[in-house]
Amino acid sequence: MTSTITVRLSDKERKELARHGKISDVVRDALSLYLREKNSRRIISRLRELQKTPVRSRIQEELGLIRADRDR
Repeated sequence: MTSTITVRLSDKERKELARHGKISDVVRDALSLYLREKNSRRIISRLRELQKTPVRSRIQEELGLIRADRDR
């Protein structure tokens, strides 16, 4: 389902957008890029937060788990 939005542009902005193609297509692409950028920034921010926390498992602990699993 699609929705219609109204955007107010100055004459200068309208001319600038028209140089890049059909205004509705240019605005649609710009909104899509904006939303992808925002989502990417949110994901990168979350990854940085996760990287700040130290890794809880250590190699020796994991080796112990593997050996315990093999002994079953």
